[in-house]
Amino acid sequence: MGMRLDRAALLRRMTAQFATGRRTGICGSEEAAATCRSRLCLSTARWLAGLPALGNVLYAPSVMPCMLRGRPLPGLLVESADLAPLLHTRTLAFASAVTADGPREWMECRDAQECLLARLYLLPDTDYLAWDALCAGADIAAAGARADAFASPPAAVRVLRFRLRRFAAGLKLLGADAVASASPLGRDVAARIARDAATLR
Repeated sequence: MGMRLDRAALLRRMTAQFATGRRTGICGSEEAAATCRSRLCLSTARWLAGLPALGNVLYAPSVMPCMLRGRPLPGLLVESADLAPLLHTRTLAFASAVTADGPREWMECRDAQECLLARLYLLPDTDYLAWDALCAGADIAAAGARADAFASPPAAVRVLRFRLRRFAAGLKLLGADAVASASPLGRDVAARIARDAATLR
């Protein structure tokens, strides 16, 4: 059964964990650096259409374009090679964790074999309403996506704003602009996530 992410309850649970000194994850696991993962119950097409509304996000591809397997999504092109992993996304997951720097949320893009292709991280400058709208279909009660790490540090961790242009015959072009005007807090959070991206589970 799908349910909407209760951000207030999530923050209350994390506050209680820090107050008691427990190193538990959001799901209640006693494992170190625990992460909650939930399937995003929405189509890739709907997810891609919602990306521009997010505003600033940290994009961390884990697979180089030359390593991509399978066919890309039909009817979709990208403006730059580093966005190619998004063309091969078949399943999506919402993930969250409590880290030494505070709570983090991100979306994971996986191919048909469930291999991790890229992560999109929530930043202070992200539109939280748009983020919640995309994550509203996550089944918080049942974590279905597997945990794994980047095989190597992300090749091009960047703060981006996505664009999606529609052409005749249903063709779509996905592009992104590098963000030069992020807030100081947004830049700091992005730098911390980039630092930890290779090891965060």
